[in-house]
Amino acid sequence: MNPIDRRKFLMQAAAGASALTLARFVGAEEAKPDLDPNDAYAKAMGFVVNTADADSAKFPNHTTDQACSKCQLFQGADGAEKGPCSFFGGRQVPATGWCRNFKPKAAA
Repeated sequence: MNPIDRRKFLMQAAAGASALTLARFVGAEEAKPDLDPNDAYAKAMGFVVNTADADSAKFPNHTTDQACSKCQLFQGADGAEKGPCSFFGGRQVPATGWCRNFKPKAAA
């Protein structure tokens, strides 16, 4: 390999390493804000901060053992007070919350 090719290779390797390092920071996503219970979409979905506050007349299939922490769409860690919900665009919901889109987690 002649010196020009070696120099070119080293420059490209350095540029590639820099690009990978920079991409790591650019791709990092900030935590989404908490879901506002007064948000129009949240209201339409019957979202409540505490599952016990769900409207039983409007949602007769709701039970108090249904909560965001037990839903497939809740992406928070086990035991977390709140976590992102994929249904609400990753916004933070309380583990004790509930909405009409509740889907129980599958048994492991």
